[in-house]
Amino acid sequence: MLLTIAPSAGPPSEGARKLVFANRYSVQWSIVSGVPGGELGLFLGSSLRPRFDRHNRPWKTALGYEFAVSVGGADRGTAFFSWGGNYGLVYHRHHVAALGYGGPGDRLFYQFGGGVMLWRSTLVALEAEVRLGVVLGARRQERVKGIVGGEARIVGILGGVPLPHFGVFAGLLLF
Repeated sequence: MLLTIAPSAGPPSEGARKLVFANRYSVQWSIVSGVPGGELGLFLGSSLRPRFDRHNRPWKTALGYEFAVSVGGADRGTAFFSWGGNYGLVYHRHHVAALGYGGPGDRLFYQFGGGVMLWRSTLVALEAEVRLGVVLGARRQERVKGIVGGEARIVGILGGVPLPHFGVFAGLLLF
């Protein structure tokens, strides 16, 4: 008798928080270096409740931490131009970021954030970046999606001139 009166537990709520992970591979160019740089980025965060636009489409967003390792000429040229130091080829980044997707058919990917760039343990720059792209395989039933797009970054070298970097990226998103 109690089972017939008690409400049943339905499917999990669309607004439930989830662990969000993304990995990203990118190629970037600096305006002061003819040699591009490559980057591997890893994002780990938590989803927020979906926000709905005026067409009642959900926009999913996550806040978290992004760690990235870059190799090549884009960052080295920027650091050498601004600081004049002989830095190496490998840099690492630590950013607070927000990423998500939404729009018609859940096809628009976006990410923005900011943080620091370091060479070994030396603070080299403060940065802000934005990425816009397309979600591949945007079926709502699957958590893993492919992403491709373009990116722009402002690298504010300490004691130097802020310089832009531009690039393209591809990766996977587990949302």
